[in-house]
Amino acid sequence: LVFLFKLIEGAATSSFGTHVANIAGVPLPVVERADVVSKNFARQFKERMQVKQTKNMGRLPIEAQADFAFLYKAGLGLLVPPDNPVRRRQVLSGLRQTVQRYVKK
Repeated sequence: LVFLFKLIEGAATSSFGTHVANIAGVPLPVVERADVVSKNFARQFKERMQVKQTKNMGRLPIEAQADFAFLYKAGLGLLVPPDNPVRRRQVLSGLRQTVQRYVKK
């Protein structure tokens, strides 16, 4: 068996299950039916995700909500800065980067 692709960590853009099944000798009608079912599932999933994204337009992603909550508390003085000056600089640098990330959008 010769692999023509390098495997890397992360999500695949599509499933290769039917290709593997075909190579493994699964009967062609079964592979073809599985391919149809897989493509229908992928299409329906994509449609559901698009509807979900449309509904959530204008809402902040959960990461941004967490960043905003932290920055809000920091702005109100509810958070105690670290005593260590090096750590304090790291925290302030992180806050600055967080703010810049959202200001650029």
